[in-house]
Amino acid sequence: MGEKKKTRFKEIKTHPEKCSACISCQLACSFAYAKSFNPIKSRIILNYIGDIEREISFSDDCIKCGICADHCNYGAIEAVAWSD
Repeated sequence: MGEKKKTRFKEIKTHPEKCSACISCQLACSFAYAKSFNPIKSRIILNYIGDIEREISFSDDCIKCGICADHCNYGAIEAVAWSD
């Protein structure tokens, strides 16, 4: 039997060097799951290292829905589809 897919996407890849820290991904995520435009309630964690460098990670509550990738205007977050 085939593998049961529990998430919309296989994985969410990050490219922190492309992140502009606009927080669009966090706002979209927090609105989708907490009904609030509040980055603290997002399942995405942006860490700022100095003035330019970023780290992008996800909380354990992330379900790989891809909303963050849909709202990233800079290509810093990419949703990878399941292959058949």
